[in-house]
Amino acid sequence: MRKVQLFACLAPLALGALASQIEPAEAGGTICKERAEIIKILGRKFGETRQSFGLQSDRRVLELYASPTGSWTAILTLPSGKSCVVASGEAWTTLPPEPAGEPA
Repeated sequence: MRKVQLFACLAPLALGALASQIEPAEAGGTICKERAEIIKILGRKFGETRQSFGLQSDRRVLELYASPTGSWTAILTLPSGKSCVVASGEAWTTLPPEPAGEPA
């Protein structure tokens, strides 16, 4: 199981609506840069690497980056290549895999 299984389940509910409405021009205070630049910053400054991603119907990509220390960042990349930070936090937790088979 991937570390971000919980995020994959919650992303459409928690971030989907927010992320689909954010445009760099109207996202007051939102950090937007070229995707490569944001990824460099997340790796260098926070030790975060990509854990999962999903494609929205409007060709936007939602990605989650997390570090071994628990920091995490969700970015939304637009078809233009520009990325915006849509959420970040601490205490990212990896859940154990679900047991295989039917429940007892």
